[in-house]
Amino acid sequence: MLKKILLSILLLLTIAIAAALYINYPKLSIISSYAAKKMCSCTFIAERSQESIQNQDLAMGPLAYSSTKIDRENKRVTSSVFGLNAKTAEFRGKLGCVLIQGKDDYNIQYPDKKDLTTDLPEVNYPYGDNMTWIKTAGIDHDQVKAVVNEAFDLNGGMTSKRTRAVVVLHKDSIIYEQYADGYDADTEILGWSMTKSIMNTCVGMLVKDSIINLEDKNLFPEWANDDRKEITLNNLMHMSSGLEWSEIYSEISPATKMLYDSEDNAKVARAQGLEAKVGEHWEYSSGTTNIISGYIRDQFDNHDDYLRLPYDRLFSKINMDNTTIECDESGTYIGSSYCYATPRDWARFGTLYLNDGVWNGERLLPEGWIDYTKTIVPDSNGKYGAQFWTNGGGAMYPKAPHDMFSCNGYEGQLVAIIPSKDLVIVRMGLNSGFDFDSLLSGVCEAVH
Repeated sequence: MLKKILLSILLLLTIAIAAALYINYPKLSIISSYAAKKMCSCTFIAERSQESIQNQDLAMGPLAYSSTKIDRENKRVTSSVFGLNAKTAEFRGKLGCVLIQGKDDYNIQYPDKKDLTTDLPEVNYPYGDNMTWIKTAGIDHDQVKAVVNEAFDLNGGMTSKRTRAVVVLHKDSIIYEQYADGYDADTEILGWSMTKSIMNTCVGMLVKDSIINLEDKNLFPEWANDDRKEITLNNLMHMSSGLEWSEIYSEISPATKMLYDSEDNAKVARAQGLEAKVGEHWEYSSGTTNIISGYIRDQFDNHDDYLRLPYDRLFSKINMDNTTIECDESGTYIGSSYCYATPRDWARFGTLYLNDGVWNGERLLPEGWIDYTKTIVPDSNGKYGAQFWTNGGGAMYPKAPHDMFSCNGYEGQLVAIIPSKDLVIVRMGLNSGFDFDSLLSGVCEAVH
């Protein structure tokens, strides 16, 4: 009798497990892709240990069930869940880790092996390599230190606040920086959606060159025969295209299919139909930014010139020598999500925008571009401009200056640009619920 009961229980458990696998099987592909991509990038770009990546980046929710094998000789990472739906990502140098969907149909490589690092002069950061912290009058440096220290968990751990790095610049000089255990000034950290602001820069440079215009429409052949032909580049920059989208990552959605189940991210996003009138509805959409990246690609006759664009025109210009922007299998930059950079390099990027698009005397962005960038989109409740977030009326951070605009990314990445205080504040971490208001307002209060 007992044996029959045990067999019945075992049968029910087997059925339950089989049913759970059947229901969730399509999600396993997304989990495996995410895990392979994350492990590959953090291993070969950030040069972190497998244990650190697994315990920090892949320890939450269903990601904890992923298992990963690292092939260091071929610089490939394969991940699966219970051995099912294995996915592979491969490191491609300055193109980062490319997620391979089955057979690699493109074999995209960075076009040359020239040294992209800048021979920096013997001057202070950000224009040179000297890293002396500056103590300037009118700043309560002890308060800055105390406020930043409060942003970290005790003893440099990663328990609740989970801050990895904070860098504070005032008038182009670092006044304080701090790192959690396992991270330092040379660790490249994923900015997630801060990458969207990198795309803003690429568009701005091409506008400056008169290669594209914000009022361009009829952007893609597949939009020619319906109302999508009315979508302008400006609509895309403002996330007011009207295209249908679902920015959800906890289930299968256009966002997860685009990032983790597609060879061509921009193609997936372009295929969406309209759900609202063009230009009248703001909706946050990573798909929109990848459409922009694809449109930028279309402006180049030579794909190699497109791949060089962010490195030659931005990163090497502003000394972001420890920065990697990643592409999909088809060779289009994943402008929505995948740029790794050191906290100091992210701060350099913020400095370019603090200084009106001028770097060390050279104008890289068109006059008026920063004003365009931070002009609030009417339907965004004071929170969004052109691929940057805004703080109009304290919409994002009530205690922070209202002229602040920022690059924001998943899990609490932030580059805050505060013109009224001449400040750039960078925070990198693993906690989207982090108390940014206290960090931002506390540092601002210390700058008199």
